Amino acid sequence: MRITIPTYVQEVLDALITAGFEAYVVGGAVRDALLGRKPDDYDVVTNARPDEIKLLVQHTNLTIAGAVGEAFGVILLSVGRRTVEVASYRNETYGDDSHRPAEVWYCDRLDEDLGRRDFTINSMALSADGTLIDMYGGLDDLHNKCLRTVGNAEKRFEEDALRMFRACRFIAQLSFKPDPKIKKAIIRNLDRVQGLSVERVRVELDKMLCGAYAAQGLALMVETELNKETCRQRINGQKVAIPILPELSQLVGVEQNPLYHKYPVWEHTLVAVSKGDRSLEVEWALLLHDVAKGTEGIRGYNADGTPNDHGHEVKSALMAEVILGRLGYPKAVINRVVWLVRNHMRFGANMAREDSTTWKWLRKTAREGPFRITKEMAEGFKQLVAVCIADLAACNVHEQELISAQSYGKKLIVMAYEMPIHTSDLNVSGADVAKIIADKASLGDYMQIMLQRVQDGTLENKEGALLTAANAWEERR
Repeated sequence: MRITIPTYVQEVLDALITAGFEAYVVGGAVRDALLGRKPDDYDVVTNARPDEIKLLVQHTNLTIAGAVGEAFGVILLSVGRRTVEVASYRNETYGDDSHRPAEVWYCDRLDEDLGRRDFTINSMALSADGTLIDMYGGLDDLHNKCLRTVGNAEKRFEEDALRMFRACRFIAQLSFKPDPKIKKAIIRNLDRVQGLSVERVRVELDKMLCGAYAAQGLALMVETELNKETCRQRINGQKVAIPILPELSQLVGVEQNPLYHKYPVWEHTLVAVSKGDRSLEVEWALLLHDVAKGTEGIRGYNADGTPNDHGHEVKSALMAEVILGRLGYPKAVINRVVWLVRNHMRFGANMAREDSTTWKWLRKTAREGPFRITKEMAEGFKQLVAVCIADLAACNVHEQELISAQSYGKKLIVMAYEMPIHTSDLNVSGADVAKIIADKASLGDYMQIMLQRVQDGTLENKEGALLTAANAWEERR
């Protein structure tokens, strides 16, 4: 099997081979090319050592863009505006650290370098002429849609605990079935997770959530109880244990009212996640939108004995803030997810009401919400629509209800774009109004009055109407 290699990568391979070294494309680029996907980047391995790579670059059109430490033997080469990561063949042994090797050394053979990798689908290589080199059955596993480790699964996860999260992530991205040995190996190596940094775990969680088959990766994580472990963060020089996502396990087996729901809470959550738009904030909101269901103070029962969870959106939002905060997400991401979770029930409540109710919701959000300008709020409502449509699609609804919700969602987004938040959202500038208002000191006050009138719907947000209002205000003065 031959695969076409991009010209800029070929230039790197040719430079190494011309200098008498071996060189191959490896890893994710090979996997993605075989899957018919366009690789994001290309990694090259070689038997050349870092010093030798630096020397040969002097006689080529390549330049050195950076190095990733002599211990790892990785040199970043630039080819025009593109970069290629070039690594010397290496092998490694692991000790107490859950992710970093205790010892790394250079080796001379490609099979040794490929043999240290995590999964068979990541252990294939391409020669410079595009010939596939597959020593561990990666191509068969790609065809069979099977995720399998290179060698002993328990040893692979014991060496590097992050590989357990990577397993969930690849399943979320590729919809592969994990080899049965993977599940057993994860369960037997859970204690290794506590040595991982929260930053590395967070990266894998994000990739998992944004994967096309996120529900499958999340299901494996919860089934193996990987989510119930703690990772670590260094705070003031001390290692602090950080719970990952134990709250998800509390959702398993929690039943819901069959009148509105066809799945228990955890299964409903997975279906909702699978119907999201794959943006980070939306997927986190879908994962956590019902996280408080079944909890004390929220779970109740109707007269007929069916369960309810009144007010779960408020507590879920509070829990989401705690969860994302401890995982170290930026404040902007936390605020958006919390807002989405807190408001996901309002969408359905407003659907059947008059437009005036929706305008009231938008006006209140504009004045009291977390948004600074109209565009930002409209983007927030666009995400909210994505959350609510996915949530509804995972409920016990008829197709017509879903169509109605989609129609309301489109209208809501349009209305959100029409609601100004800041005076800069008005279709007239302060400089234009200043030409009309004699008392320049009152300009700011008048702009705020104008903003409130537009929000209230008593003044159109059009240049002519706004300037006419300014003239009338000045005449009254």
